[in-house]
Amino acid sequence: MNAAAILLSLLFGTATVMTVALTVAWLHFGRQRHVLTWTASYAVGMLQWMANAGGYFLKSPGWFIVTGVGLIISGSLLAIGVRQRSGKPLRLTAFVIPAALATLGMGLAIGPVGSQIMQGLIIPTYVGVLLAVSAISLWPRDRRFTPPELVFFVALLAFALVQLALAGSALLIRGPEIGKDLYRLIFSIFMPTIYVATAVTAVLVVAGDLAQQLRKQIRHDPLTQVLNRRGLDEAAAQAIAQARRHKRRLALVVCDLDGFKALNDGHGHIAGDQALRGFAALLVSAVRRGDVVGRLGGDEFGLLLLDSAAVCAAEVMERVRAEVTHLALADVPVTGLRASFGVTELTDTDMCLEDMFARADAALYSAKKDGKDRITIWTEAA
Repeated sequence: MNAAAILLSLLFGTATVMTVALTVAWLHFGRQRHVLTWTASYAVGMLQWMANAGGYFLKSPGWFIVTGVGLIISGSLLAIGVRQRSGKPLRLTAFVIPAALATLGMGLAIGPVGSQIMQGLIIPTYVGVLLAVSAISLWPRDRRFTPPELVFFVALLAFALVQLALAGSALLIRGPEIGKDLYRLIFSIFMPTIYVATAVTAVLVVAGDLAQQLRKQIRHDPLTQVLNRRGLDEAAAQAIAQARRHKRRLALVVCDLDGFKALNDGHGHIAGDQALRGFAALLVSAVRRGDVVGRLGGDEFGLLLLDSAAVCAAEVMERVRAEVTHLALADVPVTGLRASFGVTELTDTDMCLEDMFARADAALYSAKKDGKDRITIWTEAA
């Protein structure tokens, strides 16, 4: 077996393994669109490398045309998947029109024109630019790269550079054989490594996304999408440590719905769930970015307001209290819901959330005892 056969076998094998791995990931881990698109990309890659082998060993221009079309489709699907994952706008015409033009140019280069320079220039340039754009699309908004994203980003950029180097070799041709030798040298040295690297890092991104989803499920309440008690405890430990380190204030609010049991008993758990989701949404919309909202259990919620005194936190909660009565629930014209709030502030003796929670809960109990539908600050309740 010669070097070309070994090289093509490696590339075909990598595409096959990736197709199987991504198919399993799509079937069993959420069926996300971008994973399915990447699966299709590597499936086309399998066919493309087979066609490449056919063109090389059979010396058939037709197989080389199929190879070029496969490269265009595979690269386009990879780029589309990146944009799908990033949530950025996706206009298929932005991919279809350049791909059609590249395919037409390649067909002319192999067929009527018969230009080796065009053959070596068009497809690598198209794929290189496409991969560079994909790397840019991968750049996250309002946060840092995760480690898997970063290595995938680097792999895409490296893949783009290899493709552009292949295109550059076509422009540096001083003779047909010299151009072919340079193209084959770049291809054989860099393509297997970077193709495998891109495949592996794509799998790492999928695995990293899955791990992040699992972490979110562990720390978040599935009904209201705010933190659960475990997530709130973890966030509180960080918030308390940060407040102590920077000598800043920290307020804790514990609240619940006054008429929740009556709503559940009179209208069923579906109405109750709608009320919990609506109340959670009110709490999230009332606080600032960086503040923490969590569900403690039942209809009870806890909030951590950073850089906030107890009095300021009470003012924020007053807006929520006024809005609770206007919660709109399907098939429940009058909910009768109100909310009560207990507020406290971090003290020098507090070591963990439980220390603050005891005071905020006592303030909430006082608010209930005094007639509900009110906000009580612990210092006032003591």
